[in-house]
Amino acid sequence: MLRTQQKTKEHRNATRFSNLALPQQKIIVITDKIGAEPKSDRLIVKWLVEQYGEQQGYPIAVNQLNETAPLLTMRISKLERHFELKQLFQFIAACRKNPKVMHLFVWVAESKLKQPFVVPYLEHMADTMVTLEDSQHLALLVKKPSGAVTNKYYEVAAASHEFNVIETKRMAKVKHVQATAEPEPPINPATLGTFKIDLKETEQQAKNALTLPFEFFKTTPDGGKILYHPDAADDLDEEDPDDDLLI
Repeated sequence: MLRTQQKTKEHRNATRFSNLALPQQKIIVITDKIGAEPKSDRLIVKWLVEQYGEQQGYPIAVNQLNETAPLLTMRISKLERHFELKQLFQFIAACRKNPKVMHLFVWVAESKLKQPFVVPYLEHMADTMVTLEDSQHLALLVKKPSGAVTNKYYEVAAASHEFNVIETKRMAKVKHVQATAEPEPPINPATLGTFKIDLKETEQQAKNALTLPFEFFKTTPDGGKILYHPDAADDLDEEDPDDDLLI
């Protein structure tokens, strides 16, 4: 009973996706992060049929960059092999100005892109930007003709046979916190060279027990004096050496 009520509530809050993404939007860019490119044609046709019915016709795939039709689709991963990106961007810009083009769907398989700037550049050119985040969620950025911009996050309503979505909040990505690396032990200088610079315990004790000769000193008013203690081998001459000078 509870599950039935939950499904009923979801069905009530669900919105047909094509109503949000297609009306008055000419350049529609789909960024594929889940590898759904093989199903891209079926998904786009489903959106078109739900919005306009089957009488609107089916989109034509762009292969030569000279196609003109109300509904066009182009796969960047395929066209990028045969044309320069500059040519692809020029074709998209030409379709925007072409009154015969009603919708141009640009499918971008993110994993197959050769240049990282393609998605930001196409987002700048797009009227609608659909980002397939995973199998159950997508982001929708819509630039309305009035100049207003909406950027919302949706969950795909699985209980419906139509492609309906329910607005939801984007879940914050869980960051995996890496374990803090243990600090490295301090380097022992004694291990860096070939000479032995550290002392054994017995050597350290002997060093501490050794008393070195020293003398106390004090400051006197007479200033500093040079003290000399003669050795026994010194040759002492008490005569004045100046007496030997011939002056």
